[in-house]
Amino acid sequence: MLNYIIWNVEPAIIEGFGVRWYGLFFALGFFASYTMLNKILVRDGLKQKEVDNFTFLVFVFLIIGLRLGHCLFYEPAEYLANPIRILYIWEGGLASHGGAVGLLLAFYVFAHRTKRSFLWIASRAAIVIPFTAGMVRLGNLMNSEIYGIASSLPWSFVFVRDAIITATPEVLTNAVINSGAVVSGMQTHIAEFFEMYTHNFQRGVPFAEISEVLIQQKYIIPDSLPKLVDSFMSARLLSAHHPTQIYEAAMYFFTLACLMYYYKSRISKELPLSDNFLLGITLTMIFVFRFFIEFIKNDQVAFEQTMHLNMGQWLSIPFILFGLFLLYRHFVHFKPTQK
Repeated sequence: MLNYIIWNVEPAIIEGFGVRWYGLFFALGFFASYTMLNKILVRDGLKQKEVDNFTFLVFVFLIIGLRLGHCLFYEPAEYLANPIRILYIWEGGLASHGGAVGLLLAFYVFAHRTKRSFLWIASRAAIVIPFTAGMVRLGNLMNSEIYGIASSLPWSFVFVRDAIITATPEVLTNAVINSGAVVSGMQTHIAEFFEMYTHNFQRGVPFAEISEVLIQQKYIIPDSLPKLVDSFMSARLLSAHHPTQIYEAAMYFFTLACLMYYYKSRISKELPLSDNFLLGITLTMIFVFRFFIEFIKNDQVAFEQTMHLNMGQWLSIPFILFGLFLLYRHFVHFKPTQK
């Protein structure tokens, strides 16, 4: 019977080349969204050159928004004290709420330049945005980051590469020996190994490092990670967590399906589209989902521990309110069959 899923994916696609799954998923999401949006915008009247300019503008504002969102919303003191570090994007740190602000600014700039309606531009882009958002969350899954609180549900994940072990040498020795993966005659060596590095384990050592060293020193048999995880789970040195990255990705893809159904059904019947509805339903669904998933997500920064609502939830509220306002305008003013 399934109790949990052991997640031990290497973030780098090819070790040593610096190409990571997160970057690949982000690129695939953006490219697929561009392909879908290109067809929508050309069909609805934009020239190909305008679409390409729009895509470039969106990409630039999205990256800037993602980075500044993290730096200013989650770690402002650190980055404002050393602003040059804002440019160090390879260190990680992107915030989806900042990305959303960047996108809205890109829509506004493009609408102003081309003398088109902001809502017209934003509503078309809103159709495909959930796909990129979903792919980014799958990238977070590959990085073993931004996951949820501890859970006993059978689909919970043990994020091996992000787990930090803090315990006494005796507890660690017993957990390894009880795993049934110890090479014959190595019990004493294992105890000596943990005793030798007592101070390290009191401060905390990544579980991945422990398992790798034990295998390299031939203290445990190769391919024994599942047994080791089971034993550490039994000793309560490891815990399984909600895979909130998957929850969010699923909700984003569901939002995409709803939007595509609305768009295609209206187009096939040659009926007008509601810009307010498209953008309103996108903002409302995405950020309502995000708001509630945050209740079972681990805090991203220390100051969130003292907050009743975390930073992600507070930042979601303005987008939800704006989305509801657009939906109100849709239901009050839109005439669904008027040409």
